[in-house]
Amino acid sequence: MLDELYIKDFALINEIRIGFGSGLNIITGETGAGKSIILGALNLLMGSRASTDMIKSGAQRSIVEASFTTDKNEGLIEFLQKHAIDDDNLVIKREITVEGKGRCYINSQQVPVQLLKEIGSFLLDIHGQNEHQNILDISSHRSILDRYAGLTLFVNEFKKLFYKREELKQKLKSVSLNEDEKNRRLEILKYEIDEIEKADLKGNQEFDELAVREKVLDNAEQLIKDLAGIYDRLLGEEGNIVNELSYMEKILEKHSQYDPDIEKIFNSVQEAYYLLSDSAGEIRAKADSINYSPEEVNSIKERIDVLQNIIRKYGPTVESAQSHLEEIKNEISGIELSSDEERQLRNNIEKLSNELIERALSISETRKRVAADLEKLVQKELADLGMPDTKIRISIKWVFGPDGEYVGKEPEKKYMIQPAGFDVIEFLLASNDQDVLRPLRKIASGGEMSRIMLALKKVIIDSDPVSTMIFDEVDAGVGGRVAEMVGNKLNQLSKNAQLFVITHLHQIAGLSNPSVTHYKVIKDIQKGTRIQKLTEDQRVEELARMIGGETITKSALDHARTLLRGTA
Repeated sequence: MLDELYIKDFALINEIRIGFGSGLNIITGETGAGKSIILGALNLLMGSRASTDMIKSGAQRSIVEASFTTDKNEGLIEFLQKHAIDDDNLVIKREITVEGKGRCYINSQQVPVQLLKEIGSFLLDIHGQNEHQNILDISSHRSILDRYAGLTLFVNEFKKLFYKREELKQKLKSVSLNEDEKNRRLEILKYEIDEIEKADLKGNQEFDELAVREKVLDNAEQLIKDLAGIYDRLLGEEGNIVNELSYMEKILEKHSQYDPDIEKIFNSVQEAYYLLSDSAGEIRAKADSINYSPEEVNSIKERIDVLQNIIRKYGPTVESAQSHLEEIKNEISGIELSSDEERQLRNNIEKLSNELIERALSISETRKRVAADLEKLVQKELADLGMPDTKIRISIKWVFGPDGEYVGKEPEKKYMIQPAGFDVIEFLLASNDQDVLRPLRKIASGGEMSRIMLALKKVIIDSDPVSTMIFDEVDAGVGGRVAEMVGNKLNQLSKNAQLFVITHLHQIAGLSNPSVTHYKVIKDIQKGTRIQKLTEDQRVEELARMIGGETITKSALDHARTLLRGTA
């Protein structure tokens, strides 16, 4: 459960620290107030890509920190123990600096960002306002079914075996080359290995940091030149501004004793003289303090050239080049295998193939058995969400082809093993009993997508609970009675998990149960975006704003009170 969130100098936020309730947490605010910033901060803690653009203008670094309670989350506790992290309370922190450097911490222990991604799957289930579009990608359909069936770990193990076999196949391919081909291939591979290893790759982050530093240094050179030019005009050779003011000051001082108006002008010019004199000194000091090294600039540019060359040849990223290095090292190992090792390699591939077929059959059987249950439960949830006639079916098919390796009941068909097994899974939809079932991605509207995704979440979470779920405008594309149905479904979900709901609809924001805590995101030009926990009266006022707009009427207030009494 997410207990507390702290954000400093992130996007439009100066600094906020806010605690959350264990039930339903509703977040509202005007369009553009910064509600999505809160979600962005949480995504950052879960390992999403960081950017210096996230740092508040004028600040040197951004900090996002959250504390979680880990009780009852057995998978999380096991994960923490595996990585020697205290499992009583969990504090995750991430920093971004203007230099492009970032640090990640779990309980004050610095960790790689990948660990945040892994731990994030145990902590938060985030449903963004565009996530329902993900269901258009049929690759997500298998993941949804596997999660409901409890197959995720089994499928992940299957993938490991599949790619292990692919690696062995690559080695075997290298072993099968004739001697001339082997020698030519070895020469190419060794050249590539030498080139990549000499580049001493350290990951994509190094490239990003170098690019940022290059910009800083390029700007520093121009800044020094500009400051020197200003100083020269202020206090350089003869004819500078300060000397001219000194000349004017002396003339005006001579006449000021006879004319009070001249005395005022004299005082102004004298003040300007002192101010510009001081400014000239500050400009000189600033220019002297700037650390600019042409050697460092050249060194950075040379390093960037090296990395760009590697990316161009082996990319598209540094990490891709690193993966390529491992692949060609494996290929060299394969080429250098002896005949006995080749035989052993073929035996290992055959054993893995048999194991993959056995596992794929078992996984497929489970998917087919569970799919019918998932269909019934999702249809029930859709009925609750105002889609009673909608029919959803889960299509499970196998792909056959000349490269297939499993023969079923039909000898002419050889079925292909893919990274997740035999099955190609796709959700089909019909709006009523008379309609033909068609691919979901071709017929569902935006509002239907939101409700279908919510129905799937409800069913899956009931079978595979996550302690904290976040819904960012899951009500997009719906309104009226349907919005009330969506609200009731969210209310039900909050009974078994901590829920965060970011919404623009008063039907959702007005949900009424003892576990509701309502927060308002407020955009303040002077103090930055902030988040306020609302009292009962403030909640009525916020709901009235959402109902009637900025001019709050008595009827809007009455409607808001009725909503909160749960009798709307």
